Amino acid sequence: MTSDDPYHMRRPDLAEAKAALEQLYGHTSAEIWQRLLTQSGLTGKETDPDAVRRLADTMAASDPVLALSGRALMIRIKSYEYLQAAASAVADAR
Repeated sequence: MTSDDPYHMRRPDLAEAKAALEQLYGHTSAEIWQRLLTQSGLTGKETDPDAVRRLADTMAASDPVLALSGRALMIRIKSYEYLQAAASAVADAR
């Protein structure tokens, strides 16, 4: 395990969010995905952590189903960040 992979957990990214949206909405997901990207000011190719946060915030301000998905995504983001900080603190203490 490295500090970049705390507890074998990957940082949530746009690809993960898109896959979840596809599972949730199926054949209508492409239109919804594009609308979310536009509202977030994203292209869908971003890889920085801020991009997925912006998407999660946009989702959270959407219809109830997308809002719930956005909150779940934000929980994953924060969980990753807290676990990464804990792993770093443990590594620094050694």
